[in-house]
Parts: sequence; structure tokens; C-alpha cells
Amino acid sequence: MIYFDNAATARFKPQCMYDAMFRELTESSNPGRASHKDAIACASRVNSARRELAALFGAGDKALVFTSGCTEALNLAILGLKDLLAGAHVAATVTEHNSVLRPLEKLREDAGVRISYAKPSDGVSVSAADVEKVLEKDTALVAVNCASNVTGALNRIDEIADLCEKKGLYLLLDGAQALGHIRIDLSRRKGVMLAAAGHKGLHGPQGSGFLIFDKDVPLSPIRFGGTGTESESPVQPKGIPEGFESGTLNAAAIAGLAASAKWTYDNFEKINARVAALSESLERGLRSLNGAKVYSSSPLGVLSFNVSGYDSTEIADYLDDNGVAVRSGLHCAPLMHSFMGTLDTGTVRMSLGYDNTPYHVERAIRLMRLFCARG
Repeated sequence: MIYFDNAATARFKPQCMYDAMFRELTESSNPGRASHKDAIACASRVNSARRELAALFGAGDKALVFTSGCTEALNLAILGLKDLLAGAHVAATVTEHNSVLRPLEKLREDAGVRISYAKPSDGVSVSAADVEKVLEKDTALVAVNCASNVTGALNRIDEIADLCEKKGLYLLLDGAQALGHIRIDLSRRKGVMLAAAGHKGLHGPQGSGFLIFDKDVPLSPIRFGGTGTESESPVQPKGIPEGFESGTLNAAAIAGLAASAKWTYDNFEKINARVAALSESLERGLRSLNGAKVYSSSPLGVLSFNVSGYDSTEIADYLDDNGVAVRSGLHCAPLMHSFMGTLDTGTVRMSLGYDNTPYHVERAIRLMRLFCARG
């Protein structure tokens, strides 16, 4: 199988991830929930992973809370600010994933939050000017994904962060599709929250992720239970990170993510040069197809397209039958498809990874030429 669904989950994993997870599983214990040596050692490894991941993003003095993925991290950032956001305004973008849209809709229903969505005026990337157009006097939060999971287009997060800092607004960045492909330095940023998925560009395991935020952000937990601290009280602890990490942490996934993320950024240039070159070749081939429309031009290796007269699912099924795995449909981003005019049809998304090759691209384009030639 030629795997072109890396935007959903990266197939390639570095050996160091497997090694770290195997070591952790071999020495399984419950981190921070007991005083015996193995539990203490596991907690120490988890906290080492926390420090290593924070350092990759210039967040050494900020909080990093482990989550089950980017969805939980985004839910924590949005629903955890319910008291601040109640009755206020939130600015987001049409490029957002449902992991942002649905928590915001929940706050609209439960807390009277008003929401506006910025559109990319150039048809590709959301800019600070686009965001500024939808701000209101009582805007309390701006939510922007770093890169669209539909088109792979990078939003202009640096200038948006500058705008939010100037206006004193909290900024939530959805890094799911972009981390591993861009560098983010939070060391000079205040009020910026970064949500991450471990299993995409960071080449880590599924079930891993984190949220980075300043310790003075008025964030409340959205999950309650055992933390190994203040166990005499039925009230959730307020400490960071333990107040946000109820239950047994997935120590093996955390160890694997820390190892794979470090490997990714140690090999950043090599990985992204390969993905960008393959992406350019794939885009060129797709644009050469009769009746094809390509919706993106992205160095991240995420390309969406359609072929006139065919449903995106029909194309995906044809490719699957011929040994190429892609994704069709709306990719959990309905506002982006509405903006693109593809809400009824969806798109075919091909997303490349580090272990894809020129042959994989050539094979996929050859199959699509045969498909388009069927008449």
C-alpha cells in the first residue's frame, strides 16, 4: 500500500520512538501515584519529557499539560476558558477543524459566546488583517490553526500573534497539521496557547498530545479525578500540571512522543526538504490531469483536489482498490469546504510523509491519468 494519508496519522515513526515506548512499557508503573521507586522513576521520565518538549518550542517557563491528542488539548483551551468567555466574543477562522468549531459551538449554546470567522482575503492564508476585520470590543480569544488540514496552507501566525499581543488578546494556535513542518518559538510570546498532536508531523504515537500555555492564563480543568496530589480532598487540585492531568497518564505514549519530536526537529531540514520536493512533484502531476482542480499549493505535503464529474469518494475508492491510501470527504473542516465551494462534494486529500518516494508520486499520478481517461 502507498500511504498518502499522513495528514490524518503519519505512518513513518523513527526507531527512537519504538525504543522509548518499549522501555516504558517494560518498566510500566503509574507516574506520580505512589511513593515506590518505580512510580517515582516513571514520574521523573514523564517530567523529563515535559521539559524536552517545552524546550523544542521555547516554552521552558510555561506550562505543558499532556493530553490524549490535539482534540483534547483544544477542548481544554476553549472549554477551560468558559468563565472568561461567557457572554464575550471569540474570533476564529474558516480554516478551523471541528476540534475548534464544536467546543466553540458548545460555548455558544451554554455560555452565550458570540463567534466570528475570519476568511483568507487572498483565498489561501488568513492574515492579521483578516482577523482584525472580525474583532469586536469584547473579543476575549482568537483561535487560529497554523495550517489548514484541507489545503495545507499556512496561516500567518506570527503577524496574528503580534496583533493579539498588541490588543491584549489570548491566542490559541492549533498546531496539529503544522508542527514538525514549521518552527515555533514561544519564548517571547505572552498569552499564546499551543495545542499539539503527537501522531502527525511530530512522528509520535496516536493517543499523545499536549497544550502549552502561560501559567497565569485563567484556565480551568475539564477532566476531574485522581492526580496523586491533595487526595484527602474531593475538590480538584489547582496545581499545574497535576490539576489538568487526572487519571493515569499514557507514559509510554509520552515517552515515544518526546523521542520522536526531538528526532523530528533534529532532522527538520532533511525531512521538510524531502516532503516539499515530493509535494511539488505531486501538485504538478495533479494539475496536469484532465478535469482536475487542485485547491492548494503546500510545502507541507497536503494537497486536496477533485476531478470534474466524479465524487471524491469514488476517486478514493478507486485509488484504494489500486493500492493507494488517500482520504475523501470534508476532513472535519466544514467551514473551509463551504469557503472553497466543496461542501457538497468534499475533496480528495493526498498527504505525504517522510517515507514516501518519487515512485509513490509517479504511481499515484499514473493511476489518476488512467482514471481520468475512462471518459
